[in-house]
Amino acid sequence: MEVAKIRSKFINFFQGHGHEYIESASLVPNNDPTLLFVNAGMVPFKDNFTGAANPKNPRAVSIQKCVRAGGKHNDLENVGFTARHHTFFEMMGNFSFGDYFKKEAILMAWKFLTEELGISKDKLYVTAHHSDPEAADIWEKEAGVSRDRIFFRGDKDNFWEMGEVGPCGPCSEIFYDHGEKFSDTGADTSECILDDESRYVEIWNLVFMQFEKYKENGEIKRRSLPKPSVDTGAGLERVAAVLQGNYNNFDTDCFTDIIRKIELISGKSYSNHPHWMRVVADHARSATMLLADGVLPSNEGRGYVLRRIIRRAIRHIDLLGVSKVSFFELVGPVLKSFGGLYPENNKNKDFVEKYLRLEEESFRKTLFSGMKLLNNEIKDLQKNNIKILSGEKVFTLYDTHGFPVDLTEMILKESGLGLDSSGFDAAMSEQKNRSKKAGDFSASEDSQKEFYEIYEEHGDSKFLGYETLESSGRLLSITSVNGKTGLVFDQTPFYGEGGGQMGDQGIVSLDGSSFKVLDTKKPVHGVIVHFVSETEGKFIVGSTYKLGVDEKKRKLTMANHTATHLLQSALIETLGSHVKQAGSNVGPSRLRFDFTHPEALKENEVKKVEQLINQKIREGISVIPELMSKDQAMDKGAMALFGEKYGDEVRVIDIPGFSVELCGGTHVQNTDEIGHFKILTESSLASGVRRIEACTSEGVIDYLEEQNNVFSQVEKLLGVKGEKVLATLQGLRSDLNKKSKELTTLKDQMQSLSAKSKFDGVEKLQNGMDFKVIEASPEEDIRKLGDLFIDKFKNGLAVIIQGKGDKISVLFKSYKGVKDINCSNLLKDIFGELGGRGGGKPDMAQGSLDLSKKDQLLNIISQKIN
Repeated sequence: MEVAKIRSKFINFFQGHGHEYIESASLVPNNDPTLLFVNAGMVPFKDNFTGAANPKNPRAVSIQKCVRAGGKHNDLENVGFTARHHTFFEMMGNFSFGDYFKKEAILMAWKFLTEELGISKDKLYVTAHHSDPEAADIWEKEAGVSRDRIFFRGDKDNFWEMGEVGPCGPCSEIFYDHGEKFSDTGADTSECILDDESRYVEIWNLVFMQFEKYKENGEIKRRSLPKPSVDTGAGLERVAAVLQGNYNNFDTDCFTDIIRKIELISGKSYSNHPHWMRVVADHARSATMLLADGVLPSNEGRGYVLRRIIRRAIRHIDLLGVSKVSFFELVGPVLKSFGGLYPENNKNKDFVEKYLRLEEESFRKTLFSGMKLLNNEIKDLQKNNIKILSGEKVFTLYDTHGFPVDLTEMILKESGLGLDSSGFDAAMSEQKNRSKKAGDFSASEDSQKEFYEIYEEHGDSKFLGYETLESSGRLLSITSVNGKTGLVFDQTPFYGEGGGQMGDQGIVSLDGSSFKVLDTKKPVHGVIVHFVSETEGKFIVGSTYKLGVDEKKRKLTMANHTATHLLQSALIETLGSHVKQAGSNVGPSRLRFDFTHPEALKENEVKKVEQLINQKIREGISVIPELMSKDQAMDKGAMALFGEKYGDEVRVIDIPGFSVELCGGTHVQNTDEIGHFKILTESSLASGVRRIEACTSEGVIDYLEEQNNVFSQVEKLLGVKGEKVLATLQGLRSDLNKKSKELTTLKDQMQSLSAKSKFDGVEKLQNGMDFKVIEASPEEDIRKLGDLFIDKFKNGLAVIIQGKGDKISVLFKSYKGVKDINCSNLLKDIFGELGGRGGGKPDMAQGSLDLSKKDQLLNIISQKIN
């Protein structure tokens, strides 16, 4: 049975049992800082299980995209070595939020597997928690499973909990017997035959959320939930393997087309290289789906995990003998394998291919040099019988050559070696000097729990800020985050930071006392927190306060936010449909917009974007906010924030004829309120990601006044006015160029005279070449010095060394016609032993080294040349 049919059967079966089909959430968790990626089918339903949200239908069925490749749940290192580990997988699940419980869940799972899918009952075994005879009885008496096929297990295998506190409960698992030929002869099955995990494979897990763990006087306690729930999960790839008669998930049609494409690209057969091809196929799925959900390669967080996955795949493509950029060619087969289940991913096909191509092109430049250096280090370790590569050298590979740490670790592992993780971490810590986000108010995981509790007790903070900037609000709770006092009211006109828009500032007052609101946040859905300048002792829970937003700052912020929507549409019109928002920050003084584009904008492109936006501002177009269903918004052509999760009802900001976006932020009523738009800077943020900073309204006036002040200062310095400034500057520049040429000529003459003495004592090599190691002073032009040497010695080779601080620059220079020597190869050969960096051409190559390695360099040069 093909996976497309398994998916449809699963969805149809549970819809027939009253479940509502819920589309897969993005792989980026919505409002959950505890996870890098959605790693289980229940993650999008967390709020339903905790009671923070109340779904319309208490029964749900989904097929959820999942990634386990970072953080606590990380299967990256096992991919390709086992039959069932994947970084990306699909989890089929059915859920009950306080509706049915154990009996219904067990019977539906059993019926689906044995009747709908036709799996033999003789192949199936089940487990229950040792404290849950109720589940075992249902399996035996209701489902008809014989008692000898039911096994009791402990907490490790059969008890689930969300965290230290929260919902928890026993599990019941269903195992499939792949047959005796797959047995692990070394497995200890004395307590349970299912401990032979090679033969017996878990294909379904039913979690019965029966209890709640809570803290009381510092002690963890457990109580029964008033509305027990069910969370089940069946791995699609595992079920497909069973139904297609395969032991290995990679042999199912989840991967068939992808692996066939890898065979075509590499000219190799899957049967001869299964491990490498499985790694590439798996990583192609996760890289494609993460990019399509808005995760971009970077050096931090989710982006770093994605970059690791891509680079790991490229390393294995390289092992297959493929040197051309080709990983992006797997996007088509990957998307085809999902059978149209995730339509939003197909829309981003061109975008995903473009970024995989960019990432591979970039990485392949570092792969060759990094591999050569690492192989030299491995030789040294083996020669000296050392098993661990030092953290300092691992960091040099990472920092100087862009070689991923996990790739270094993997290659070392292939040679039976390891790396010094703590030493690497220490070197990384010394290097890091990142500015922390102005996040005095950012909520930690611990405080998140507190805000969820506030939500559970009081519900939503009603936001009034679309209609008014002043209101009353009853104080519901006082909290503290990083020493800052936070206030939660039942209603508020203050906008909590979200969707790129900064939180409002303003005043909270009561009985003549007023307090500044420094920032407003939404740490969890539905809770708006006002961070104020005073301690919590000044405030009284239950009292009604007057809340007033800083009107000027809000209006300026709204102008910048609407301009951001105009900017995205203008960029798409100017550059193409591949432009996607990759982040934004909108405040009263300026706006920042990050977007996907592979190269810097040309001057005419920047001008066109500005002109388009200012044209729309002058047209005075009404900005129309509308609430509608997500499907209606998509039909209307609304752009969604890349990778964002939206509810059933969404807010759409429509600027007719130009921009339609999903957005919960605040906006002007008409584009003419923006006044004017000006791009301040356009720069690179990361590979394939650009950043524009701009201003509107008063910000443009401030910018122009600042520019005018600078121009006035220039006029004073030059002693001329207006248009004469340009002519004067051009004249000064011409004079400066003339003087600069004269100075260069003089320096060349002086260096030529000085060089004569440096060329004394030239050595004659066995091949007849003239050779000299030359020490250059810090102020000398070593390239010019190399040219002077070759002018004098046509059949010569010079190695010029110049000290600068704790580094030395090294230049290898020979005459173009000389065939006996290749400077580029010589440099790479010598530097490969010393861990330096550099490159060049056959007649000239240049690089740099630590000063401490100078003596080693001279010794190696002497050995190589002679």
